[in-house]
Amino acid sequence: MASLVEEIQREALDTRTSITTLLRKVKLAAAKLRLSEIEAWVDNELNGYFNKDVPPYRKARGIPKAHNPFNGWIPIMDRDGSLIELISQVKLRQAISAIEDLLTNGDGDSFQVPLPPKLISQLNAQAGFEFGEMVNFIGRGALVNVIDQVRTKVLDWAIELEKSGIKGNGISFNAEEIQAAKNNAGINIGSVGTLVGVIGNQNQVNDIVGGNLNTSEVRRLAQQLEINLPELVSSGANEDFLSPTIQKLLNETEKPDPSKKAINGLLGDLRTALAGATGNLMATGALSMINSILGA
Repeated sequence: MASLVEEIQREALDTRTSITTLLRKVKLAAAKLRLSEIEAWVDNELNGYFNKDVPPYRKARGIPKAHNPFNGWIPIMDRDGSLIELISQVKLRQAISAIEDLLTNGDGDSFQVPLPPKLISQLNAQAGFEFGEMVNFIGRGALVNVIDQVRTKVLDWAIELEKSGIKGNGISFNAEEIQAAKNNAGINIGSVGTLVGVIGNQNQVNDIVGGNLNTSEVRRLAQQLEINLPELVSSGANEDFLSPTIQKLLNETEKPDPSKKAINGLLGDLRTALAGATGNLMATGALSMINSILGA
């Protein structure tokens, strides 16, 4: 009879196996091996990443569009594209079963992620025209990537278990295997407080500073704020505080080994500097992004 680890390996290779079924077996193995971070990662995938940040493979870029009653879906535009850069970023928080169902039963090559009602109201105010619906269109490939990344991570994990001498007998593991799992950090997939297993193909190791803080994302935000500094100041942002904070953030994110503590502190300062410009769309998008990064 195949062990649980061997079953996981085989089913990770078989795309006919539901990713949800596969993850439930991973959760069982992780529970028996007392690998709490693996269980936490699986729970997030099974239940969705609501009220928490998502790992890099669940971040996608959409095409923001508004529904015109006469012309259908039309692209949302802004002067220099910096606002679109912010609102086009999509975090795929759904349970992985919902993503799997969309791919199995959904029609077409793209899917819609609605923009928040508050943001829609602000965009309408800027446009001077009332659009009832605004969404991000994301390609099918973004959803496929989530499934593929999770399947590959599970396969890599199960291979490392076997390399560490952990195979089990049926669905059971002996005391030596449980201890080996505890001692070997290299068999961890989880994204809870660690770098292991959360770096997608699109990221460099030095883009991540502990947890899920992506310095490339922070640097892009600082660059966009720098470009739009005059507009932000005219809308009520604190220029004396905002400008030097942006420069400090750019300097920190360009270091070979940026400090997560320093970046978080500077993001908090940015939030304070932008507080007076909350009616400005760029400021609103930036504040939303900062809150997301800081987990606020």
